[in-house]
Amino acid sequence: MTLTGMKKHVSILEQAGLVTTEKVGRVRTCKLGRRRLEEEAAWIERHRQLWSARFDALDELVEHLKREEKADAHRKSK
Repeated sequence: MTLTGMKKHVSILEQAGLVTTEKVGRVRTCKLGRRRLEEEAAWIERHRQLWSARFDALDELVEHLKREEKADAHRKSK
């Protein structure tokens, strides 16, 4: 990542209140800002649970269809 790209990313994080930066000479130090990531982590967890449930349901459907396909093939071979 270029220095310019990194500065843009850090600037966006600063605007969101997620990090603060301090510049001393040529050194810029970044720290977590006042606003922590609890809200974002909760949002991610809700969506992780939602997608996990959807993928589990999809797995069950695929397994069901495989069993049906296998049973149909078995019936046709007789």
